[in-house]
Amino acid sequence: MPTVYRSATQWPPVAVTSIWNRLEELDVLLQNQARDPDAESTAQWLARLLVIRSCGYLEQTVLEVARAFIVDSSGGLVRSFAQSHVPEGRNPSPEFLLEWVGRFDANLREDLDELFEADDQRLRRELSFMVDRRNRIAHGLNEGITSRKALDLKLIACEMADWFILRFNPAR
Repeated sequence: MPTVYRSATQWPPVAVTSIWNRLEELDVLLQNQARDPDAESTAQWLARLLVIRSCGYLEQTVLEVARAFIVDSSGGLVRSFAQSHVPEGRNPSPEFLLEWVGRFDANLREDLDELFEADDQRLRRELSFMVDRRNRIAHGLNEGITSRKALDLKLIACEMADWFILRFNPAR
């Protein structure tokens, strides 16, 4: 059952900061293991987990900030209707994120599309790669993730999550 917010008194929502805190703990753990040559196998597993958790962090951030924004911006039947249309469990691919923000506002979609197009489409490429690797890992396929790449993808997820946190902040 989706989270139902009563009010958006804290920004970002507690669920987002909680997931981010656990993601940071995993980041530190992976960095420590990656420095230890005797822990190479552990570091490889932690790298895979970090990719999965980073992608999940972005996915949950998109959903949680949207829910909190809906609560702060509407009431009654409109709020109930809008909250019932927040999708669960969608991979945060660039295409989905563009479609999702476009449902809120065409200008937001344009801003996000410009972000994806900037810097030779760096964010679009890396985000697509992260989602692909998450799916490959989840299905037991060869993914070729190194500790360094997992840490880089975590930064991509955080950069994208920050965009959503900033844009959907009800106080903005």
